[in-house]
Amino acid sequence: MEKSVLVAMSGGVDSSTTAVLLKEMGYWVGGAHMRLRYRTPYEQNKSDLNVNFVEKTTQLLDIPFHLINLEQTFEKNVIEPFIQDYQNGVTPNPCINCNMKIKFGELYNAARALGYQYMATGHYSKVSRLPNGRLAIFPVTDDTKDQSYYLYGLGQDVLANILFPLNDYKKAQVREIARKYNLPAAERKESQEICFVEGDYRKFFNDQGIQFEPGFVKTTDGKIIGEHKGKENYTVGQRKGLNIATGTPMYVIKIEHNDIIVGHKEELFKKTFTVKDINYQGIALEELKKSAPLKALVQVRYNSKPASGTLTFNESQNEIKVEISENIHSVTPGQSAVFFEESEKYILAGGIIT
Repeated sequence: MEKSVLVAMSGGVDSSTTAVLLKEMGYWVGGAHMRLRYRTPYEQNKSDLNVNFVEKTTQLLDIPFHLINLEQTFEKNVIEPFIQDYQNGVTPNPCINCNMKIKFGELYNAARALGYQYMATGHYSKVSRLPNGRLAIFPVTDDTKDQSYYLYGLGQDVLANILFPLNDYKKAQVREIARKYNLPAAERKESQEICFVEGDYRKFFNDQGIQFEPGFVKTTDGKIIGEHKGKENYTVGQRKGLNIATGTPMYVIKIEHNDIIVGHKEELFKKTFTVKDINYQGIALEELKKSAPLKALVQVRYNSKPASGTLTFNESQNEIKVEISENIHSVTPGQSAVFFEESEKYILAGGIIT
């Protein structure tokens, strides 16, 4: 199929409009919806509703619809690591894991197997080729919607065959296009929560039958000041829900074995940390080694402001040591740190904070 593209369609306005734009550009378009979980009534109702939106949209646009069942691989690559990370005292980022392993992994492979030349999504992102020959994610027009942080894990093969038609649009413009074409999702609200969690993630753990193990709440100097009902209830930087009385606000500084370590706000700030499981995007590993210490902008959470820092590769540990020019708040093990080039702000690399 020449100029054919499979659009990953969630049932929302962004992916629906993506399909419209690609059809206008002359692509032969198909729509695919990933079925990720279909066990509980909540999951079934949510999945059925999304499928209904996608089916109506593909019918309206007169394009093929593919329902791709990825429940088993989603369980293995997203759900199980999500649970294990919390049980190991780190805070996971399942959306990044899903992008790398599922959407731009399994679904991308399915698109190629179905004969599509490209895959497209409704991400507000942009891919460009660098002078070194590598492809990288660049910032987009609507910086309030820029989703680069979540896409650092995309490899060169995927970047060469992925389309992001929304890269030059603002959200309001996307809504207007959807209204123009009477798309079912034109007025549909955005979903902000983790897709497989109904409400609080702790409820998800309870629904899975996972038992939390009690432990101690300690200060950074080792003093026991209370007890907790499970480390899974906590994350670095958390203040509420500690149930301790010290006279001053206390925050979770780290989770160590089965203990919650708390301290004052200033103890949350860090200038150095390490990153593992690195994906190199705009820069190759050998380039990083030659350039080290490499200056970069470092982002440790989605929507957090990147800070200036330097990157040094530790060959013996296969990790990157990050040094920041200013103290940054709540550097959280399990979350991702993404490194951006300083002037054009494209993604150099990214990995998991240890």
